[in-house]
Amino acid sequence: MRSSSFTVTLMAALWLLVPSAASAQTLCPDGSYVGQGPCRLCPDGSYVGQGSGCTLAPDGSYVPGGSSSRLTPKGDYIEGGKGMILCPDGTYVAGSRCVLAPDGSYVGR
Repeated sequence: MRSSSFTVTLMAALWLLVPSAASAQTLCPDGSYVGQGPCRLCPDGSYVGQGSGCTLAPDGSYVPGGSSSRLTPKGDYIEGGKGMILCPDGTYVAGSRCVLAPDGSYVGR
């Protein structure tokens, strides 16, 4: 019985490592990725995720959300009202974790 218990535990652990729709990124029409879809087209032609509005940041870029933007230590703007995390490639994203997109960029969750 011990080996079958180990097998069940191992299978459960592997299942947790397989990406699911909840952890997947959304590919936008311009080839960029957002952490959560659907993609929303902003006035400058860029896309933001989460189906929320486009918020104009002070540098002229757009971030998702309906209220504010937040300046990162690198001088970029991200969505306000969420945490900020430094990703392995040196970029900052809004959220509590970095998720690697298929194009090698990171999106926040």
